[in-house]
Amino acid sequence: MVNINTTMLWQVFNFFVLMYLLKRYLYSPIKEILDKRAAHVNSEIDEAEKMREEAKELKAKYQNKLKEAHNEAQSIIDRAEDRANQKAKNIVKEAEKRAENIKQKKLAEIEKAKKETMAELRNKVASMTILATNRLIQEQLDEDKHQVMIDQFIDQLDAEKLGEIQ
Repeated sequence: MVNINTTMLWQVFNFFVLMYLLKRYLYSPIKEILDKRAAHVNSEIDEAEKMREEAKELKAKYQNKLKEAHNEAQSIIDRAEDRANQKAKNIVKEAEKRAENIKQKKLAEIEKAKKETMAELRNKVASMTILATNRLIQEQLDEDKHQVMIDQFIDQLDAEKLGEIQ
């Protein structure tokens, strides 16, 4: 059996006193320090989580602003392209109008030159005809018959449209 002696009792008593002293002066302060440290770590984790959420919000705001800026830039580009296309169309229309005006003026000039040339040609043909017929039939015809022949020749030229520029 177990022998209980006074040494053993003192050892048990010393053990409990040691336990009490360790708990009172060592375990409690260490536990307090560890609790404070845990609370501090938890508060820093909470703060970090809060900052992460704020960073997410800021990132979302910046992305929205970036999208808005991109959309605005695209709309500015689209408007500029529309204005450039409209200006190009206006320039083409103006050039077409000018070309048509020039064409009409040139056609009018050609028509005028054609009429002038026809009149000049008729006058020359008439004078040449008069001279030619005058030489050929000078002695054979009198003045009245001579004029009738010239008029008939000119009428014939008009009927056949000889000398007209096509």
